[in-house]
Amino acid sequence: MASSCFSLKSLGPLTFVMTKVCYHALPMSAFTTLQKRVFPLYFRLQSLLLLLTAVTHPPHGPLSLATSFGDLAPMVLGGAMAGLNLLVWGPRTQDAMIERIHQ
Repeated sequence: MASSCFSLKSLGPLTFVMTKVCYHALPMSAFTTLQKRVFPLYFRLQSLLLLLTAVTHPPHGPLSLATSFGDLAPMVLGGAMAGLNLLVWGPRTQDAMIERIHQ
């Protein structure tokens, strides 16, 4: 679990730094194209790492999560946030970027 959580924690700051660097370094059309391709990948990776963390939770995977509220609560919260990113905010963001291009 530590390795997957570390990956999730390190992905956030990297995303913010690279977004700022790309925003200043690229023309707006190139930056928008990059964002359209990168953020869906980040959202899928977030969901995959959460699933991997649940499946590999010691000692018996997801069954072990059900026995401990202290372990289950963060996983449920993380799952809800990953689901919102993947199913709600990701598509809305892409729609907003496409609308902005056509203005």
